[in-house]
Amino acid sequence: MNPQELLNQLKERFGEENIQEARVENKRLFFKVPYEKAHEVALFLKENGFDMPITMGGTDFPKKNVIEIFYGIWSSVHDFVVMMKFDISREEPKFKTFIEIWPGVHNFERETWELLGVEVEGHPRLKLLLLPDDWSFEEEGYPLRKDFNPSRYKRPWGDEE
Repeated sequence: MNPQELLNQLKERFGEENIQEARVENKRLFFKVPYEKAHEVALFLKENGFDMPITMGGTDFPKKNVIEIFYGIWSSVHDFVVMMKFDISREEPKFKTFIEIWPGVHNFERETWELLGVEVEGHPRLKLLLLPDDWSFEEEGYPLRKDFNPSRYKRPWGDEE
């Protein structure tokens, strides 16, 4: 199977309206699904050889009031990557964990929780991974959100004043 063949299968199985913004580039298939279909599509991918999570994260789009979540999964069977994306509300940022499908997303989901402020429902161990133990989300915010102000953390470098 190649990326175009997988795209055709996804559209046939889940409907063209549910496989959005699809494109094939250099042994990669990118597409977006409605969040309500994300787990069903993920299970289909897993059953069809997409077994190795290589990345996961999110992008904050405050003007659209969404956080776009993405999962990059490589297939050891077909030797290409799918990038599945879905949107969640920025006001109530939460989604159900994908650990039951791909256990390897464990720390990726922790980073997304920690740096974007997205609640990952059902995740077994949401605790700080990268930020200091005394980090206050209420005071400091979430470092990967567009409204985060990094200038308060600027420190002089070398002989700079």
